[in-house]
Amino acid sequence: MTNITTTTLQQLNELMQSENLAYKKCCSYAFACEDATLKTKLGNYAKGHKKRFEALYKALCE
Repeated sequence: MTNITTTTLQQLNELMQSENLAYKKCCSYAFACEDATLKTKLGNYAKGHKKRFEALYKALCE
């Protein structure tokens, strides 16, 4: 594994926290939403945030 600076780790941590929060918000809004189209879009946005979070996590674990 390459050496990562403290600053880079802090930035990655902030990115992961942001993606996690966005995922949770999208899931919450989708659950509360009654419009089927909007519910689907919010679900897709949530999946995107989860995918980016997992990609960041995977990159850190390598």
